[in-house]
Amino acid sequence: MINKVLFPATFVSEETAAAIHRRIGRFAVYQPVMGQTPAVLGGLFENGVIEIRHPVVGGEAQLAEICRAYGSWGDIHRKDALRLKRLAGQGFYNQDFAVEISTEVRAKAGDRSPGKQADDVSGDGPKPDPLFNARIFLQLAQEFDMHESEIDMRLREADDASRQLFEALRGGDTEDGIDGLFTPGQPAFGKDPRPASGPDDAGAVMTESRMSAWTLLAANETAPPDLFVTDSRAVMDWLSDRYSSLVLTMKTDAASDPDTAESSFPGRFRELLEEPSLKAPLVENVFSYLDRPAGDGYRMEIHAIPGLSSREMLSSITDIPETGETVDSVARHCFICQVIRQER
Repeated sequence: MINKVLFPATFVSEETAAAIHRRIGRFAVYQPVMGQTPAVLGGLFENGVIEIRHPVVGGEAQLAEICRAYGSWGDIHRKDALRLKRLAGQGFYNQDFAVEISTEVRAKAGDRSPGKQADDVSGDGPKPDPLFNARIFLQLAQEFDMHESEIDMRLREADDASRQLFEALRGGDTEDGIDGLFTPGQPAFGKDPRPASGPDDAGAVMTESRMSAWTLLAANETAPPDLFVTDSRAVMDWLSDRYSSLVLTMKTDAASDPDTAESSFPGRFRELLEEPSLKAPLVENVFSYLDRPAGDGYRMEIHAIPGLSSREMLSSITDIPETGETVDSVARHCFICQVIRQER
């Protein structure tokens, strides 16, 4: 079994999830807080598109309370983004991250008594829990990603509706459109509300903190991912800056039906993981089951960091000690699958 995991996000839209599913089959999505999984992900799980995992459990009630009291990520992004960015930027080992948020929670509840600080401080002063801090951050980031996805979907639905309206009005008119108001292939109402490169990349918001927080969570899994999956250009840029040996081994616009992808991918990819050296034909052969034009507007790229295993990559990002039983991986290389909506 190949361990395919979305990173560093903990949310994926239905459209993007379907695109990934048609290329590599079902994949896992980590959740930072049990019981807080968005309904969209629950539906994808029920349909066999994703697997939902909780690498860490415990403290759910406190985590949920903190996240609720701190408000939605959308509110944070507008009002408190700079302070949150400062806290997260100092690393999840810094003692102020959870303490400041917890203090706000108690203030809103009208309870500032010293006795209530026992969870956060001891006689030696505050003791930071990097994993707890990371889970708070990832839960807030998930809410932001979900909101961004909803906005993008509504913009595209409005754009599609306007195109259909003008197509109906145009009828049998020439390709020049009605009095020049409509030009085929262009937005119906002048300026397209979305950037030319497609939807906003949620992964571009606090990329460094996302990577650090997600890695702290992933370090508690018994087995590291065999394949990291992302839909973020910013994440790939971050990896490229950090690992000079990162190489693009293949890109394709092709896809398959999900059942074929689910059954064909694991065996072929396992052989690639154990190859001493990477060569383009070997990678292309793994994905030879992608036998039809995708037609969904997405492109898949397979990147690799030769000679660096997935576990070594995780360790290079965070120095948190591994906990619990671990499973050794035979992987010689780290692989990243990027599935992104193509530029228009």
